[in-house]
Amino acid sequence: MKTEALTTDTIEQQLLAAEAVVARARAAQMVLLGELDRRQTHTADGCRTLTEWATARLDIAPETAKELVATTRRLESLPSVTDAVIGGSVSFDRCTAIARITDPGDDADAVDDLAIYDVAGIRRLASRRHRLGRAQERDAFGNRYVAAQPNLDESSWKIHARLPGIAGRTLIEALDAKTDQLPDGGTDSRSTRRADALWQISLDSLAGSDGASLEAATPLLTVFMDANDAARTNGEAGAWIEAGPRVGLDTIDAILCTGVVEVTARASDGTPLNMGRRSRVIPPRLRRFVLARDDGCTVAGCTSRYRLQAHHIIPWSEGGRTDAANLATVCWYHHHIAIHGKGFTIDPDSPPFRRRLLPRIHGPP
Repeated sequence: MKTEALTTDTIEQQLLAAEAVVARARAAQMVLLGELDRRQTHTADGCRTLTEWATARLDIAPETAKELVATTRRLESLPSVTDAVIGGSVSFDRCTAIARITDPGDDADAVDDLAIYDVAGIRRLASRRHRLGRAQERDAFGNRYVAAQPNLDESSWKIHARLPGIAGRTLIEALDAKTDQLPDGGTDSRSTRRADALWQISLDSLAGSDGASLEAATPLLTVFMDANDAARTNGEAGAWIEAGPRVGLDTIDAILCTGVVEVTARASDGTPLNMGRRSRVIPPRLRRFVLARDDGCTVAGCTSRYRLQAHHIIPWSEGGRTDAANLATVCWYHHHIAIHGKGFTIDPDSPPFRRRLLPRIHGPP
């Protein structure tokens, strides 16, 4: 289909015409499904429900089949809405939304009365009219939970939750409020940014929302390293946190920037090879000097002052020195998300108060 020569108005009109065809086709399907429902055809074919039958026979997703069957049954008592969808004057999605909110016998003007709303608006009206008794409300409250499920080596976690309505809304509003404070991640999805926001809210809870007590709240992290595995994989295996997850090179770099660390290396038989001395990689006095010198995040264009931290321009793990010349102040987002999360590095040749971020060039795996 050649579209390059079409005007934008022509393309829009053709899209609308195609949607009308889809609506009429769905209407024809619903008429046929209604008859099969009356004949209970699905039971003769060994299916438990008409939805199951439609899912298999029409090769559509279960949720699509469920919507199709439910709308078919609702439209039996809504002839005016049925006529509108058969005529192609309303889309199938609008038809299903109207059918949810319209009582039998009250459908004569339903299509016209609801024309002032988009489909999402009709669905919101329907949700407001949905009855919620005390028993349902208490059931939602009684079944609240948050479950945390790490993978085998705790290098990633899945968080599952079920919350009562007001608690869920509060959570989302809190996440979105924190998300809106984050720099635009470009290609990051909303859900990805919400994950970053949840991380920040957790830090706020542990260390104070202003970040002033972050240093005091930073725990001692004991990193164990199997010397043989680390040497064989160039540090990509063989390191883990005491009583916690396995860690990779990015996490180790982040720990070396911000944590109180002690490193224990061991041979394959478990014999300690070297007990690294406990030290704060960036001493508090040096950290305070760097933060005062830079007076904010040094990444060009960033105005954030959220959890400002000193970062090694040339990573400590790559031989970078822990001195003021090799340290730059960055906000929490640029430090943990852009640099240690996404693998960007600070361009050492960029001006000290207009730092540029460069994609890290990785060698062969």
